[in-house]
Amino acid sequence: MKSLIFGYGVTGQSFERYLKKKNIAFEIYDANVIRPNIIKTLPDRKKLESYEMIYMSPGINIQKIFSKGEFDDIPYLTDIDIFFREDNSYKIGITGTNGKSTCCYHLHQLLENSQLVGNIGNPVLDKINLCSYSIIELSSFQLEKVKEIKLDFGVLLNIAPDHIDYHGSFSEYTKVKNRIRESKIATEESDPKKLWSIITDRDQRAVMNIKLSHLPHRYQHVLKHDQLIFINDSKATNLAALKFALNQTSEPYILILCGDPDKEQYNVCEISGPTKVYIFGKHTKEISEKVSHPEKILFHNQDLSLVMKSIFKEVYDRQTTILFSPGHPSGQDYKNFEERGEHFIKLVMNLYD
Repeated sequence: MKSLIFGYGVTGQSFERYLKKKNIAFEIYDANVIRPNIIKTLPDRKKLESYEMIYMSPGINIQKIFSKGEFDDIPYLTDIDIFFREDNSYKIGITGTNGKSTCCYHLHQLLENSQLVGNIGNPVLDKINLCSYSIIELSSFQLEKVKEIKLDFGVLLNIAPDHIDYHGSFSEYTKVKNRIRESKIATEESDPKKLWSIITDRDQRAVMNIKLSHLPHRYQHVLKHDQLIFINDSKATNLAALKFALNQTSEPYILILCGDPDKEQYNVCEISGPTKVYIFGKHTKEISEKVSHPEKILFHNQDLSLVMKSIFKEVYDRQTTILFSPGHPSGQDYKNFEERGEHFIKLVMNLYD
């Protein structure tokens, strides 16, 4: 019997590599990928039952795709399930609406012989039994589907509305996030140096003087030129991350927004602090209808380059920060936050060539 890889994104491709190593025969389903030998027709109940195992990618919304219960009682595994079963490292899971990548990144710098896997770093199936500590960034999608939380140490940083379009309600999203509490040890501590002390059972003073480097695209200082300071905070994919960035930024500053506002399904977001708010891209209208600010400059269906050129034409009589903190996932504008962050950096550098 063959198995099925359900979804051919980053995780689906790691399933493919894993199953080939195990000499397990498989097929691949993904309606959005054009490639030979990938099934594009959604398997029905009979077809699903014909597979030995379904290897499920995290972003697949089972309830939405199989709304009539066709997937009920169908056996499946996630990459996290397999990692829990086969990997012998000390497993640290970190989740939260905001700050989980930064926490993972900082803890990785403190823990010797550690690796970053999951939503940050490499897919877990590519990193089985390669180090002493595995720091796993866990999304709500992963926590929803994993069979059993077999973490040695779990961290829940915070919970704010996010991915409501997927989970259906904030209460359901909260319930899924709280699964991290099923870890052998669970905490809400966010200080990576305190986490290091708890995990290693060593005195925190041993790492107090270690300077931690910042995560790319998270409030990243790009350039200071004349009166302008450019901050790349492209990793701000929700309102909680945006508000965190706004609280860090000294006035006067200009804010740039973009992305798809549907995942949080918020009604109104009042923004205070920036002198102007630039909104661009294919979701400009939706964002503008939700964001309240006295001076919004809209670039409907326009590229970030036009926004930057407009900003550069302005005259600044004092030091001003240009904050690129989109506040939403990329949507139709970019493939991911990394791509849009790199685009912002490139535009800043090119304008001063």
